[in-house]
Amino acid sequence: MKIYFFGDIHGNQYGLEACLEHIAQIKPDEIYCLGDLVGWLPFGDRTISKMMSLGFPTVAGNHDLMAAGVFKDNPGKLDRIEATAYNAGLLSTIPGAVEFLRNLPLSIERENFFVTHHSPFHLPFAGEAPTIECFDYLSEAALEACLIEWSYFPKQLIFSGHDHVPTVYELPGGLSDPAALSDLKIHKPGPDHGLTIKLDPGARYWVKAGSLAMNRDSIPMANSVLYDTEEETITLYRLRFPTASLCRELESHFFGPTIAAVRKYIDLLCHYGL
Repeated sequence: MKIYFFGDIHGNQYGLEACLEHIAQIKPDEIYCLGDLVGWLPFGDRTISKMMSLGFPTVAGNHDLMAAGVFKDNPGKLDRIEATAYNAGLLSTIPGAVEFLRNLPLSIERENFFVTHHSPFHLPFAGEAPTIECFDYLSEAALEACLIEWSYFPKQLIFSGHDHVPTVYELPGGLSDPAALSDLKIHKPGPDHGLTIKLDPGARYWVKAGSLAMNRDSIPMANSVLYDTEEETITLYRLRFPTASLCRELESHFFGPTIAAVRKYIDLLCHYGL
């Protein structure tokens, strides 16, 4: 079985279209979206409409929940708050969009893998509502703090997004009380090509899929993941999309370039220049 994952679309319809074309070529058996359909880029109306029509199983991202008014952002994240407010306005023009985002699950469990936007170890307890604190980034300290709990996690594979850097963290089998990053094997793709790793049946894997936009590794390509259960492999893809077209749209937008993080992304896109 071939199982495909992508997420952190953030309004980038060009990256989403490249991903959907890739899906059409690969023809996976199952497709999952890792959340953040909207947010950051001022085109969330385009991507939410497309994703609502596709019907892929999708988990809620922090941007989705903030734009839908489920919880407030950290007051210190002014850029993100501005982008959320703009996208919330866009959502109000699309019938059913807010309800769609509000009803997305925080996680999806399958026989051998777990899907969530950020981390299964930071989700709220049963009966509690999510907050922005459930979506801190996976720093080295945060990852180390999860290692023991991860070593007892019932699923071999975790698929998530959020951090915008495609990475596979491998926790080798047989470790007693892992506590440091040195206990892990860390796999990352090159700047212009993907990466395939063979799974060790005794190991555990946390797959961070990267993003379709706002890349934090300075590689403005769309990232996605394929889990092949028969070959027992994980493949990280880097997909090209028309960055110059997105750059032109963002530069000409009346509001997007006023957000410092988006301005930085515009500069990256224009430098890349495809």
